[in-house]
Amino acid sequence: MYKITDITLLGSEYEVSDPRGNIISTIQVIPFAEILSAILGPYTDDFGSYASYLEKCVAVLSGFDEIDPNSVLWYATSDEEVVLSEIIEYAVKNRYTTIILEHLEELE
Repeated sequence: MYKITDITLLGSEYEVSDPRGNIISTIQVIPFAEILSAILGPYTDDFGSYASYLEKCVAVLSGFDEIDPNSVLWYATSDEEVVLSEIIEYAVKNRYTTIILEHLEELE
């Protein structure tokens, strides 16, 4: 059987404060690779259909009820480096509480 992972424990949490030091938000940042490690890895034909793969992946994760799907920012980029502070600033301004960072391979 597969290990069940609480999705709210993945990644790192960052506290965002105003210039006076008052905490205004907490942002969870999860690298997409960490999600893949917690589930069954990337999709392969061994899973059969993609729907079957997703079903099995969701079965090994818990904590969905604690995350508002409308508060998740999925940030995908092919850049080698990202400026995390800019992404977090955007997330706070737009009321996101979770950021998923995905690195995309450049297409040739």
